[in-house]
Amino acid sequence: MKSTGKFLTLRGQMEQAQFQNWNKENILDYANVLDITKGWRVVYFKAWLGSYPSLDNPGQGVEYAIHGIVGTDDMSFIESNGSDNRQIAWSNQLYSSGGKIGGAYSDGLMNESYVIDPEHVIKKQLDIYFFPGGGATMESQFVDINYIVYLEEMSLTPNESIVSTIKQSAQNLEA
Repeated sequence: MKSTGKFLTLRGQMEQAQFQNWNKENILDYANVLDITKGWRVVYFKAWLGSYPSLDNPGQGVEYAIHGIVGTDDMSFIESNGSDNRQIAWSNQLYSSGGKIGGAYSDGLMNESYVIDPEHVIKKQLDIYFFPGGGATMESQFVDINYIVYLEEMSLTPNESIVSTIKQSAQNLEA
């Protein structure tokens, strides 16, 4: 497997992601059956808020988190799981929303982390999942989440292509 020197940027916004639920968006559908020797590798991804819960909850002074997963196959049961071969990247962000003073409007990023598995190849699809979580004040909220993903095109031998296709799919047909 080697880089072709070509890159692709995917960016967008998951609109109205519901708190306390996993929200899914397909960001790449790559099923090139005519050329099995090409695939993609995620080299970078980042997520950030597009809308701010403090505008709907001034002065609440709550903390909330945005959890993200980048995956290569459909997942019916979603959890952040490093042993799931379909999951290739993870993110966590912790925010503080609003102040303790009535009418305070602010959302501040307190901490964030990103992990990308460097040993993966995308042969079929790429999905992004976000789980906004927080206390009872946030349960009925919706938030817009921006994302950007940089992909590098990879050249594969036929054997590497077959192994990559198997590796990115669910190993348990019930999962």
